[in-house]
Amino acid sequence: MKTKLLIPLFLFSVSLLLAQKKYVIGNVKNEVQNNIPQTYIYNPRTEEVVITDISGDFIIAAIPSDELRIVKNGFERLTLKIKEDNFTKPMQLILSKLPFEIEEVTIAFNPTGNLKKDLAYFKTAPRTEKLNKEMTQYMRGPIPDAMPQNTIPSMFAQRKPGEGQVPLLSIGSGGNGGVLGLLAGAIAGKKNNSTPPNYAEVEDFYRRVKDVIDLNYFKNYGLSEYDFDIFLAYVDQANSLSKKYHKNFNRAIIEYELKIALVEYLKTHKVGS
Repeated sequence: MKTKLLIPLFLFSVSLLLAQKKYVIGNVKNEVQNNIPQTYIYNPRTEEVVITDISGDFIIAAIPSDELRIVKNGFERLTLKIKEDNFTKPMQLILSKLPFEIEEVTIAFNPTGNLKKDLAYFKTAPRTEKLNKEMTQYMRGPIPDAMPQNTIPSMFAQRKPGEGQVPLLSIGSGGNGGVLGLLAGAIAGKKNNSTPPNYAEVEDFYRRVKDVIDLNYFKNYGLSEYDFDIFLAYVDQANSLSKKYHKNFNRAIIEYELKIALVEYLKTHKVGS
């Protein structure tokens, strides 16, 4: 008897609950009124989750005072409390885009206090390789300006066989002494030009080179002032610059020789480290 009474009571309770169950309809868009599909609509009370369709539409069971949580990756989360009027017309929900966050970058660089070494940390090998190629192409191209010739003065030039023989024979003994003296002076002058410079003369030569040479040209290829000092000493040792030009200083020829030597120097030496 009790069982027969419980069954109608249970059915009445279920029908009452179904009668109280309501649904809300809505649409989710972004700030420029584009529909947002695949947005999660969650009701914490019922633990029901629905997903918006391709048009951004959804339908979910709720009652007044329920809080719906609208979640979409890349957008700010929205919480909406259901009211009576939400059951009479569709809801229009707008999600705001999350601000773009720049990934934090950690620079693993510990300055040493040595400006030359610290700047070298940021140098890249591809740049050096590019400069080397440009330098090689430049050196293989035509020389834009006529370069002065490194010639020996005519009075010291080597004579052809028989040249000047008649004038020498026509000069008397006193004249012979004068001619011999002139030749002796020329020979002495050649010896002086081939004499290696001393330490002070080399230092003076280096200083004069740095005063007149366009150092910015070499800085463009990665040579700091410190690197240029090493490079200048290297070229001097290889090509005897100070020996050839410390007395006969010629800025154009010296600069040309340095630019030519720079091509091979960069192939075998790492600059800026």
